[in-house]
Amino acid sequence: MTKRKSTRADKKPQPKSSKTDQLKSLLSKPEGMTIEALSAKLGWQTHTTRAALTRLKQAGVSLEKLTPTDGSRHSCYRIAGAKK
Repeated sequence: MTKRKSTRADKKPQPKSSKTDQLKSLLSKPEGMTIEALSAKLGWQTHTTRAALTRLKQAGVSLEKLTPTDGSRHSCYRIAGAKK
């Protein structure tokens, strides 16, 4: 019988990312995202998503509002300075 070291004990659980972290990650895309797309991705209602954007601004995160493209009426939002 061989003695092998268990690999289960070596794995540390990765910290679960918060919804705010997920929101920041989605907003860091160069093309930005609409409120509706963010809401669908995060499973939030649109007014909750808008409130989360407001909380990010209050926390000091600089957001850019991009003009609608391709005849769309919906603006996109992204974190200012996201690589274009």
